[in-house]
Amino acid sequence: MVCLSGLPFICSPVTENRFFNQIPTAHSEEFLLEMGKRQKQLGYLKGNIVNTDSHSIRSFSRMHMPKSYLSKEKIYDKSIRTFWTQDQETKNPIFLKASYSGTTVSMAVPDLMDKTLQILQNPFLSAMDKEHFVGTLLSQLDEKGIRVILPIRNSDKRLKEMEAIDASQFTQRFEGRRLADVFTYLKDYPDPLRFLVLKVREDGETKYVGFITNDVNMTPRALLKIYRKRWRIENLFSEGDFLGFNLLVSTNLNAITANLALKLMAFNLMSAFRNDLGGEFLSMTPDLVHRHFLRNVQGKVKLHGDYVRVDVFGFEHQDAVRPLLDNLQAKLLKNGLDPRIPWLNNHKICFRFM
Repeated sequence: MVCLSGLPFICSPVTENRFFNQIPTAHSEEFLLEMGKRQKQLGYLKGNIVNTDSHSIRSFSRMHMPKSYLSKEKIYDKSIRTFWTQDQETKNPIFLKASYSGTTVSMAVPDLMDKTLQILQNPFLSAMDKEHFVGTLLSQLDEKGIRVILPIRNSDKRLKEMEAIDASQFTQRFEGRRLADVFTYLKDYPDPLRFLVLKVREDGETKYVGFITNDVNMTPRALLKIYRKRWRIENLFSEGDFLGFNLLVSTNLNAITANLALKLMAFNLMSAFRNDLGGEFLSMTPDLVHRHFLRNVQGKVKLHGDYVRVDVFGFEHQDAVRPLLDNLQAKLLKNGLDPRIPWLNNHKICFRFM
């Protein structure tokens, strides 16, 4: 309920900035690693198929930095680049890295994948976009035992290569489109790569769509079905907007990483909550869950001595929540946890249902 109601965001911007800026990047990444491993143990990460993508967060800072394209706003502007991995089956995030604009996938993704491997503890197949169509990067991932499926970058050379494929090699079909399973070469990648080519008839013209993969066992149709679900990571960014994924607390990467780590924790709590409820709640976005449980709730937050006191009036689900929040300080101390909340100026918190 605390995460749903946005209580961590009631502190002043100065307090919030001071709190996050004192956390080293290494500490935040260690927190993300431990949280991810726990998610895997609990079954909230399956770890077989991983979506990988970058996401730019717009910055309004006066700091000089290169501009990058913001797909949501459809403009070029200052931004912080974040790189994410997501478990495709459960749709839950696995790990993230924050970088300044100008950071390329070749610079960020190898370490991102190392951290993802540490969490999952098993090899996996990653669905990526064409930004990752870089021979040196794919070679590094291959050495780590990571399989990939991604579209090629369009170029005249690649188009001519696809047009030159003999019609007799289009022996399979995917969603009504003819499909060829051949091989191609990529600069700075040492071996041939499987080249899956779809022949598409559109507006009276024949067009080609190509994908490459280093997987040698899966069928072309299985691989393309996996790639089609890469869009789930775009949905993650959209859902996370409600939890503040697109808000920056600082221009310092350590503060940004710490802040995003806590927001990712809030997303994981929400996901676990949806999973426990089951049924219609499984497909609810965070804002819909918030609306469902907290609509028409009246409350008051007041500083009372060393406590931030939250009075909740007329909450219809209080019988379920009260046992969790009554005597909260004693419960935290019993579990060896400090009841003081750093981003609330080290005040403790208590709830009253009235």
